[in-house]
Amino acid sequence: MKSRIPKTVGVVVHSGKPEARGRLLELLTVLREHHVAVLLEREAAALAGKPKLARLLRGIGTTADMVIVLGGDGTILRVARELEEATPILGVNLGHLGFLTSIHGDRLQGPLHDILRGQYEISQRHTLHTTLIRSGKRRAAHQALNDVVVSRGALSRIVRLRLFVDGELLTEYVCDGMIFATATGSTAYSLSAGGPILVPTSRALIITPICPHALSNRSVIAGENSIIRCLVADAAAELLLTVDGQVQLRMQVGDEVEVHRSPRTVQLVTPKDHSYFEVLREKLKWSGANV
Repeated sequence: MKSRIPKTVGVVVHSGKPEARGRLLELLTVLREHHVAVLLEREAAALAGKPKLARLLRGIGTTADMVIVLGGDGTILRVARELEEATPILGVNLGHLGFLTSIHGDRLQGPLHDILRGQYEISQRHTLHTTLIRSGKRRAAHQALNDVVVSRGALSRIVRLRLFVDGELLTEYVCDGMIFATATGSTAYSLSAGGPILVPTSRALIITPICPHALSNRSVIAGENSIIRCLVADAAAELLLTVDGQVQLRMQVGDEVEVHRSPRTVQLVTPKDHSYFEVLREKLKWSGANV
């Protein structure tokens, strides 16, 4: 996607971060220097001392050319879910290095000036559409940028999950749960459960069992057009369906979860010199051969 100079920018901030207010004021100063119109979400407006200028995120998405998020990966996941528009999102990290944020808060100004001059790229990320089905009826549908997870609740009881790919039985898993991840989400929960890393542009869907009882059960990579169905065949305790770690739905035996690639994409803004593999090396502490 071709980059353009943003004239109107929405601003979202995680106000719980210690440096949030300082970085927000710094950001607003730079935006004024570039004569950019600013739309503040509620937390950002309150932190900036301008509560009367607060806007809802959905409204910002329909007006802004770009949304700048001060926070971390979790804040970006929330914004991507609630935005409902293909508005480009620029993530500024206020904590540890994130996979979805592309600028460090303590090195904000240089990259930001370039981006406001139109010198940036768009990383197009694919999402998942998930639907909870109960007694043959579709009960709830959500979009996920990272992953959709079926997991047990507080009690340590195994579950039996029957998986179908494009209508054909894959197998029945005896496990603690199941992760369905995008390429973006391949470096999140799926990775910690032993799943593979996919480059962000990949359209594949990752299926990763959580603590499977059969050692031969490993992650499966489904095609970009595959439709996955996960049937809860048996569970001795509470089950949860979690979307991007933020939306939770209760499940019961007999419920099904349908997962497939969504036509909706999320546009992440990155500086021209941004390197996904550099982030990967830094985040995963890869330092090359140790022999």
